[in-house]
Amino acid sequence: MSYSVARIGVAAALALGGFAASASELQTTVPARFQGEWAGSLKTCGAVGDDSRLTIGAGQIRFYESRGAIKAVVTQGESELALIAELSGEGERWLSLGHFRLSDDQKTLTDVTSDPETVRHRCPKPGK
Repeated sequence: MSYSVARIGVAAALALGGFAASASELQTTVPARFQGEWAGSLKTCGAVGDDSRLTIGAGQIRFYESRGAIKAVVTQGESELALIAELSGEGERWLSLGHFRLSDDQKTLTDVTSDPETVRHRCPKPGK
């Protein structure tokens, strides 16, 4: 099976398994509304040692001690994002599935794959 077909199949399975029964869309990159730096509180934005820090780009994701390329992106409506990323950190490499929910005001992003769910706040862009 080709990489593209496998990617679509996995993304479709992720979308169907993690979302309600409305239309999901496979994306080529992470939509801009989900991109940016996110932290557990606004006070920790930009802090190097903040283990809640998450940075999402169009095709990259970075956590506190891992980072990697986003391999598949599925959205549902304006607030749901599911992704598959190939992460590396501390000498290891693995695939990670993520499911995120953006608040209506786009100021918080909830990781609904974690238990308990993790709420992060959108950090201001540097210089603002």
